[in-house]
Amino acid sequence: MMINLLVTLVAVLGTQVTFYLIHEKHVSTVRASSGASLAFALVTLLIPVSFITTLQAAFLGSTFVGMTAKSRMGKKRVFCASLLFAMIFILVIPHFQGLGGGLGTAAFISSAIVHIISNMIKK
Repeated sequence: MMINLLVTLVAVLGTQVTFYLIHEKHVSTVRASSGASLAFALVTLLIPVSFITTLQAAFLGSTFVGMTAKSRMGKKRVFCASLLFAMIFILVIPHFQGLGGGLGTAAFISSAIVHIISNMIKK
């Protein structure tokens, strides 16, 4: 249960940091995602827990959510998408071990769902 909370917090952090770097500091999307992920990985290497690679994967995947265009989703929607990404990461990703692209797929699905729902609410 504790790991699920940490995954959720890390997912929100990864998404928000990436979104901020891109839209407030005007860092390119790839550099924002990879730079934030590298920094997180280096910092967490110092933490001696068995599930640190899970948190690193959650952070990396969540940066994909943060790479969304501001014209598509603002801060609140990106936050909702990060929570949805965390749920998908916790509940679905473990069942698809060995399949490539799981983090990107989870990020896409979470962003798409939030975008579609927000468009439906607008109409």
